[in-house]
Amino acid sequence: MTDSVSFSSFELSVNGALPNATFLNKAFSSNKKSMIHEEFIHQIECEVIEDRFYWFYSNFGKAMPHRDIVIDIPSGAELENPRTTQQVEPNDQLFAIYDSSTSLFFISNLMKKGFLKEFLSQFTDEEVIIKNIYKNISDFIDVIKTLETIKFTGSRDLFNREGDLFSSIRDIFGYGEPEEFSIEAKYRTPMKDALKREILRLAGYQSAGDIKTMVCIGKDERGFEAVFNANNFINKISIPLQKDNQLLFPSEDVRTQIIIKLREMANVSTS
Repeated sequence: MTDSVSFSSFELSVNGALPNATFLNKAFSSNKKSMIHEEFIHQIECEVIEDRFYWFYSNFGKAMPHRDIVIDIPSGAELENPRTTQQVEPNDQLFAIYDSSTSLFFISNLMKKGFLKEFLSQFTDEEVIIKNIYKNISDFIDVIKTLETIKFTGSRDLFNREGDLFSSIRDIFGYGEPEEFSIEAKYRTPMKDALKREILRLAGYQSAGDIKTMVCIGKDERGFEAVFNANNFINKISIPLQKDNQLLFPSEDVRTQIIIKLREMANVSTS
């Protein structure tokens, strides 16, 4: 029977920017690591592949709960549990991979984002954030409570739109309308109806092709950052694989197959 490992995409930032190679190489070095997080013991393996893929694998479990007995399946007899409370049976798996060519961070278990953030934070004094990515602007607006940043790149056709949203930069240097312009606006303001309408208006320009790229960053009610980015969006990647005789996914196979998939998707996007 074939099962599958499903990866979801996120944006990884360090000190408000994309992680640099120095940080990535330090965090994902090939040394084996052990870490305790919320009573779980993680045995971690990392690898840097071709200075593009940054691979993370954790096999983890916890000592408790622990029963004094185990049941022998053939006989149904109760036997003394050979595992002590100081031992862990690592029955769970977490896979993650950062692709520096797309600046996307793929994680197999959404519940372990906090653990990954804590793990990565060991390798920098700056703030590490793993952000949710949204493609649908309405979903993004429904989730966030405060707006932090809007970034977009507009084309000359935007000046022909009705209204005066961009009139102030139509001829800002005295050389006529620019062929292309970029704007980044930083806020920390609640999401009110008027602001929602303006964001939806910009999203409409993007859908029409007058805005080439558009990224919005906000925070949800828990204070977690979320990103709207329709230009560089992959929601999920599913890797069909067979489990081994311990009912675990072979980590080497997962690593190989996710890299193959990411290469295929990169080839499609550039063709």
